[in-house]
Amino acid sequence: MPLRTLRFTREGRYLIGITLGVGFAAINTGNNLLYLFLGMLLSMIIVSGVLSEQTLRRLEVIRELPPQVFARRPFLTGIVLGNRKRHLPSFSVQVEDVIQGRPLSKKCYFLKVPAQARQSTSYRTEFERRGLYRYYGLKVDTRFPFAFFVKSRRYEAPAELVVYPAIQPVGQLPLEARSLLGEITRPRSGAGRDFHSLRDYRIGDDARDIHWKRSARENRLMLREYETEGGRRIHLVLNERMPAGFDLDDALHRLEFDQCVELTASLALHFAERGFSVTVRTSGEQCALGADGRGFDRLMRWLALLEWRASDAGTAPLAPGQNAHWLLITHRQGRRLVGNGFTHAFELGS
Repeated sequence: MPLRTLRFTREGRYLIGITLGVGFAAINTGNNLLYLFLGMLLSMIIVSGVLSEQTLRRLEVIRELPPQVFARRPFLTGIVLGNRKRHLPSFSVQVEDVIQGRPLSKKCYFLKVPAQARQSTSYRTEFERRGLYRYYGLKVDTRFPFAFFVKSRRYEAPAELVVYPAIQPVGQLPLEARSLLGEITRPRSGAGRDFHSLRDYRIGDDARDIHWKRSARENRLMLREYETEGGRRIHLVLNERMPAGFDLDDALHRLEFDQCVELTASLALHFAERGFSVTVRTSGEQCALGADGRGFDRLMRWLALLEWRASDAGTAPLAPGQNAHWLLITHRQGRRLVGNGFTHAFELGS
């Protein structure tokens, strides 16, 4: 059975105090009027307990979480309350979510839920940090009918919510990042599939790429050029390794790493929206994001759960590959664990 609790409101404490005082006075004096008044007060307490218990009986509570949640971005969580009693309604019901073992300050209130009916509402909240958040259950309470007592009942409703890292607009990225974006997104000629420009035909060029209509108009052979495939691929390397001796649970270090992760997610989404295929790498894993947005949820979930990894100077350094742009996102404490040759490096933290 779900756990029930009962606590007094301020009015309830006054009621109990008055009831005890009247009871002692009735016993000491033997006054029938005081006994009558005492009986009325006790009946109010009994009726309050019976009706509040009836209100909480046969209730069904459902939590509806959104599919995508980003850090520091408000979102709505739906609460559905169903009354499965056949004839009696439920009055003044309040539902509170329990996350990470603590009730939230946000509450949903239902004035009246008729018999065999459902009502839904939502509450607005947000999380400051990315990561995994566990919902333990739902707390349902009522003050019906006299608000002398608050009777609560807990419902087991375990769930997990992965909060994605915050996505920053390009205008809020570091200045060097914004200047670099223009260089990377500038197309280059090569053996790709996207049209780049026209130029004069040279001996050795593939005749299949000749633009015959333009050649006839210009009275000379004109050749189509295509963007290089390397210019449409971006590799983002996130340095998640921390040198040995640093406290991995330090709040400042965690904040620095969150900033690195948020910059990585923002750059990945920015390049993907502009037609790039993006690969995000760490020292041991990688995840891809297509230009069509495929793989977005998988990438965001992976970044949301990414944590520090202790390492030392003797491990192999992170190093870039070839035939694409390789951008490094790192914290300054781990810069010596990274090799050279990246197109650009973003260093965050102190």
